[in-house]
Amino acid sequence: MEEDSVLVTPVKEIGVIPSWVGEDIPVPFEVAQEVGWLRKVLMKGKKEVEGYPCNKQDFKRVVEELGNVEGFVVPSDDVVTVESKGNVLVINACFGTKVNETLGRLVSSLLAQKHGESVRMGSDPYRIVLEFSGRVRVEDVKSLLFSIEPEAVEYLLRVILKNSSFIKWYLVHIGKKFGALSKDFDATSVGVKRLFELFEDSVVLEETLNKILWDRMDVENTMDVLRRIKKGEIRVVKQGFSVFSNIGFEVSRGLAVPQRAESVILEMLEKRLDEHRILLLCLNCFHSWRSTVKRAGVHPTCSRCGALRVAVVRDEEVSVVKKRNLGEDERMVVKRLGTNASLVLSYGRFALLALAARGVGPVTAARILRRYRFQELVSSEEVRKRFLKDIWRAELQYAETRGFWDRD
Repeated sequence: MEEDSVLVTPVKEIGVIPSWVGEDIPVPFEVAQEVGWLRKVLMKGKKEVEGYPCNKQDFKRVVEELGNVEGFVVPSDDVVTVESKGNVLVINACFGTKVNETLGRLVSSLLAQKHGESVRMGSDPYRIVLEFSGRVRVEDVKSLLFSIEPEAVEYLLRVILKNSSFIKWYLVHIGKKFGALSKDFDATSVGVKRLFELFEDSVVLEETLNKILWDRMDVENTMDVLRRIKKGEIRVVKQGFSVFSNIGFEVSRGLAVPQRAESVILEMLEKRLDEHRILLLCLNCFHSWRSTVKRAGVHPTCSRCGALRVAVVRDEEVSVVKKRNLGEDERMVVKRLGTNASLVLSYGRFALLALAARGVGPVTAARILRRYRFQELVSSEEVRKRFLKDIWRAELQYAETRGFWDRD
């Protein structure tokens, strides 16, 4: 801004939809839960709560407002309501600013990934607003709240945040603090993709993710909420649009995993997998060697004997295949490596890409690869994009349901 002029520069990439809400002081989880508890107590017919620091006039106003929701379940400290109208869905949840931001990011990103469409998301201390390009099934959202594994929350958030454009501004800020970017660096002069390439696997990116998780999210209380939902300690009720949801229409909205940005995400995924270091084992002469997916070539062959029967293995599996007498678990390992090698023989580099993905073992890789023919993957960019999208979905599914568990 200069005197009476506002300088405006176009931003070509997709990000958060412009809005002017500033940085509100976050409402803590405990305070929002107390608000929910008060709603529950007052809905039971009490006119006031003895000993609570609030005058009778204010209690009267609250009771009058709650009287307008007759016929609806009231969201409280242990009740979440999921309400929809048209293409808008509202999750009314008394979990505070940071937990609702965390849940909103998780739910909107997972739904966008599942349905392949953009999901607008906004949140405040008492609700999460989701807007879809088409109609939405409330049951999808309700079941998602039950399916997210609490222990996977932080890992899943890190995957999601790396695929979001709003991280860019945090990345630039941290980059300047670390001296990796000059103080006068113009954030609009470079795209998200280039920034990620610059800081991939760096302490700058790690610190950026940590800052967002600390400043904007609440992982611990979100995990606690999801555990309570699974145990039935928090009820999730679907119902029609109530007054609580109408308030949510004014919540500012961000854009989650836009369709137009999908190609950038898939390019970044392929680049990461191509550069992933793998251990290869020849099942013919048992020679093992390290490589990246890219260096291994389109049709990996043994660097010693030239055989095509090559598997992607873990360090501890190399010694197993050389044994004469195998236990039951070891026979399962050998069988799995046989499947692994068959995939590499049939699909070459594309099998390596699938097996290099996070949480994708031979079973999941085989399920993905069976949908495609090798020649189609080589010749058609559209088919390759679908293949990479399947891998991306598998990584998110793994993060959502299994966290840091072993591969299949």
